[in-house]
Amino acid sequence: MKENIFSFIWAGICALLSVLLLVYLDGKLNFSSDYFFPAIVDTIHGWGMSVRKVLFFALYLLYWLTGIHKLFGNGILSLIGWVTLLIIIVVVLIAGYWFVTWLATFL
Repeated sequence: MKENIFSFIWAGICALLSVLLLVYLDGKLNFSSDYFFPAIVDTIHGWGMSVRKVLFFALYLLYWLTGIHKLFGNGILSLIGWVTLLIIIVVVLIAGYWFVTWLATFL
């Protein structure tokens, strides 16, 4: 039960982040004015709905029904692990360098 609730919420978070990314990219690249996108936007506005809401719910259903959001979560956890490992290695190298230079002052 708890896993299903978390999956439900995580799919929403992934969909929200995807919508924010798409809106940002659209602002930079303006791809909503190309190809067939203006007709889709006009149709959605004609229904009295917001494009962001329709995109959010479509992505939410896509993520939740297919389980893609779990792959995003696993990828983020792997990324956090690798970044943590890299930070630990850098800190150990810097501390080792300081220790060796401190030790060299006694020679």
